[in-house]
This record gives sequence, C-alpha cells and structure tokens, in this order.
Amino acid sequence: MIDTQIHVAIKSYKRAGKVKTLEAVPFAWVWVPESQGAEYREHYEDRVITIPDHLDGNLGRKQNAILDGSPCPWTVILDDDISGIGYWEDGDHFWMSPEQIQGTIEHAFILASDLGVELWGINQRKDEMCYRLFEPLNFLSPVLGPFHGHLSPTLRYDESVLGKDDYDFWLQNIRAHRKTLRLNKYHYSHDHGKASGGFVSMRTMAAEREGIRQLQKKWGSKVVRPGGSAGGKSATGDNILNTLIRHPIPGC
Repeated sequence: MIDTQIHVAIKSYKRAGKVKTLEAVPFAWVWVPESQGAEYREHYEDRVITIPDHLDGNLGRKQNAILDGSPCPWTVILDDDISGIGYWEDGDHFWMSPEQIQGTIEHAFILASDLGVELWGINQRKDEMCYRLFEPLNFLSPVLGPFHGHLSPTLRYDESVLGKDDYDFWLQNIRAHRKTLRLNKYHYSHDHGKASGGFVSMRTMAAEREGIRQLQKKWGSKVVRPGGSAGGKSATGDNILNTLIRHPIPGC
C-alpha cells in the first residue's frame, strides 16, 4: 500500500543532513522548498520532493501543499525530528522497526477508513500512563502535527493560527466529522523544537502568543486556553507554549 495507496511525507526546512525521521521511517519522502532541494538531495538523493518556495515557509501552507500534491489518496505527514515510534505491551516498552511501522500505518489507515474518519494519529508522549490499557482507541483526544494521517481530506490547515495549525486542524475535523482516531498504544519520540533549523527557527514567544490569540478568536476562550510550557525552545530561547483544548463534544 505504501507509495500506491499511502504516501508518507516528512515536512522539513533548513535541516539537510539532519532529518532524523528518515532513519526511523526510511520509506518516507522529504518535502522541502525548491531553493533547498539541491542541498537535501546531497544527503537523501531521490527521496526528496520539492515545492515552490512560495508554498513553504509556514507550517499550515506547507502541509496544505503536501496534501494538494500528494500522489496517493491517503497521506501521512511527519515532523523531521522523530527519532522513533514505540509502544507498550504487558508493561514493557518496545521501539518499532521500519517494517513494523509500515505495517502499523497500513493497518491504521484501513481501520480509520472503516470508522469513517479523515484524520488519525498516535500518542504524543512515551509515558506509560498515556497508554490506556482498556481504551486502545480514542475518538476525541488530540491528534497533533508531528504525526498526522489523512484519508482523502476535504479540510485544509489554517495559516492564520501560525504554529497552532495542528490544534486548529484537529478541531476542524472534530467539528466537521464529530470524531478523529487516535491509537493510544503507539507514540512518537521527537526533539520537540530543540534541534536547530526547521520551523522552530521561525517561532518566537510573540508568534506563539499570537497563534493562541488567533485560535481563541476562532474557537472561543472556553475551548482554547494557554496550557503552560511545552518544554521546547523558540528562536529566542523562550519556552514554546502548549495549548489546552476543551472541546464541547461529549462523545460520539
């Protein structure tokens, strides 16, 4: 199914030679602005896909370009700093091989299709407490930007909310389809803004606050609130803000 029904895309920017995700997911393709294509190809050869520079430079804009240009009906969009994808089983933790990751992606898309969702993802944290033993699936938990699975999506990312585009896109899906799909068993591990380059180089505390303000303006302050520090660093060295979402949908 990979490269026929499913396209796996890594969004990257100014990190030629530093794309960790390609080590964990070697069957993925690296999407970069055209002006950086030659530098990336020195490291990743034909695994690089370029887009015009004017369609890059903003997370929402770039992800829309990937969705619009994907060669397959189903698309996974990944951050470029994912060091591994793991899971918990019987109290033990395991890191997945590329073959296991590929199989999980394929099965997850089939499950998502059967459930009638356009967006699926996995846990954001390795913490075993996040793995809900008796709730392997969740339809209303956040599905965020480092790992987004899209099934012929009709929705697009909103550029106006800046770095909070993933929260907004998840809320768009909740509003439109009343559910998304998160596989609680699996999680990704990534640098969360600590590595140099990438889109984190554009993120300042002012931009973080403006993104939250735009998100609140769109969804209301009862749905969107600043939720403390995410632990990552902005271009100025300040902490990147998390966002707390309380959607008004009780279940589905």
